[in-house]
Amino acid sequence: MRRSRRNAIPVRNAFPMLNARSRWRTNIRVTVCDLAGQVLDVREFHNLITNDGLNLVRDGLSGDITDSEIKFVAIGDDNTAPLVGDTALGNETFRKARTSFTTPADGRVNTVHFIAPAEAVGTIEELGWFAGTAAGAGAGTGEMIARVLYSRTKTNLESIQIERLDTFEEA
Repeated sequence: MRRSRRNAIPVRNAFPMLNARSRWRTNIRVTVCDLAGQVLDVREFHNLITNDGLNLVRDGLSGDITDSEIKFVAIGDDNTAPLVGDTALGNETFRKARTSFTTPADGRVNTVHFIAPAEAVGTIEELGWFAGTAAGAGAGTGEMIARVLYSRTKTNLESIQIERLDTFEEA
């Protein structure tokens, strides 16, 4: 027996939430200050969210994991273009625990990392954020949720504040 189109189940409308488009946007602000606190440079840009980052959110929503917290930012000296399949920085040289975080509005989390003047002195070419239960102070630990290129030769006469604003919203 053939079904007519008239009697077919309209799958597209059967699950209206599947038609909703959500997105995860990330804005990065890097502020460099001298020892007196004067701002030397401010750069704002987006970063690449990795497959591991997307999977971490997926696994948190499905209940497979209970810890998707961003814990560390890592600095490296490799300027290879970021790819969604990246799981680590090209060459991690420094890692710093999160300084603070806030939830300034619905669907938003602001994560801050402060790099003191004596820390991470030298060439910076890449930044990566690490989350999950395995994220620790050791290089390459945790899930790298995002990576971005950022170029600077840092001296011991300046500090860097790295702010990350993650926004989850309907597109």
